[in-house]
Amino acid sequence: MGFKGSGFNYLMDGEHFVFTVGIQASQYGGQCCAEFGIQPKSLDTNGNNKLDFKKLKYYNCELRSRIAPAGKGDKWWNYSDDENENIKTANEISSLILSQYVPVITAFKNHPDILETIDTFDLENMYQRIPLKLYGMRLSTSDVRFAWALSRALEKSNPLKAKQFARYGLSQLESTSTFMGKPDFERILME
Repeated sequence: MGFKGSGFNYLMDGEHFVFTVGIQASQYGGQCCAEFGIQPKSLDTNGNNKLDFKKLKYYNCELRSRIAPAGKGDKWWNYSDDENENIKTANEISSLILSQYVPVITAFKNHPDILETIDTFDLENMYQRIPLKLYGMRLSTSDVRFAWALSRALEKSNPLKAKQFARYGLSQLESTSTFMGKPDFERILME
């Protein structure tokens, strides 16, 4: 599929986005889940730390979702002592990536300005509206965190839209909030 990696982490580097797939073992043992992530290269930090796009993991991506047969929800696959069962599980995960996420990757590669299709209005019901604009990509984040990611990702390419997301993000925070993106919201609005 174009991913490189080994073990639990796989990465596909694109011109404007980095795509990741990861396997997460259960803390209780005996099973695992799979995650897919996309990180805009215009956003090179997770708020506190600089990201290394060559070693990026799914959990560092601003756009990420759990891989599941229904296309939503949570799926944990059981480990087996039978190698053929484990191969079957790996093939099922691969098949889901092919059917659900390769089209998303293609869309992001063909439309590098895809994040600009999102409006602040979409954040009010983001779990339904955003996937419609991102070719089915579901999100595991909050509206404020996503507003921060969009304001940072778009601040150079579309400063006006970045300010709209920064304004939205600030409007959702209490004045005493310690949200790590608050200084970015304020800085973007001042520029």
